[in-house]
Amino acid sequence: MTGFWAQFRSLSRPSRVLMINQFGASIGFYMLMPYLSSYLAGTLGLAAWAVGLVLGVRNFSQQGMFFVGGTLADRLGYKPLIVAGCLLRIGAFGLLAIAQSLSTLLIASAATGFAGALFNPALRAYLATETDDRRIEAFATLNMFNRAGIFLGPLIGLAFVTSNFRMSVLAATVIFAVLALAQILALPGQRSADPGPIAPARTSIVDRHRDGTGLSRV
Repeated sequence: MTGFWAQFRSLSRPSRVLMINQFGASIGFYMLMPYLSSYLAGTLGLAAWAVGLVLGVRNFSQQGMFFVGGTLADRLGYKPLIVAGCLLRIGAFGLLAIAQSLSTLLIASAATGFAGALFNPALRAYLATETDDRRIEAFATLNMFNRAGIFLGPLIGLAFVTSNFRMSVLAATVIFAVLALAQILALPGQRSADPGPIAPARTSIVDRHRDGTGLSRV
């Protein structure tokens, strides 16, 4: 554990901010997702096919739109897409908390997934550019933060869900609000998002997936 923290502290400040962002995003996401189906079927009384549709839309809007987020990150810059993803997830979670009809739930679910499609590829591209020759080490550390968030998220969510699912949604919304503010204030703009004629070529989102820089998507 001492070695892990020493490795974490040895990385650049933007890299550490990105890892904390990943940790918080994983907690906020997994506070809700394991309990969403029971909320939809139990509290809202949706039929099994409707629950499956809502969950399927969320999955497709994230995994299916991953290439869109990666392309936008390369065009517009990494930091704006990270912040935009956090902000969109705040709105999506808020809509999810108040949604009563299937159509509204589908919109909230699609927005929740697309938010991940925005900030996940941008975060990984930013980290890959920032760490350069320490890329493997950096992504190994990022993966540990991600896994820690995946482990803690359901446990924290369980404490809220036992009283009210909407309280869990509110807590996750607060987490993403804090993350968005932290990225705005603490994360420098990534200059290499706008390469000049002599800038090194950037890898595509497909290449970044092949070299092991892709993690579980939240």
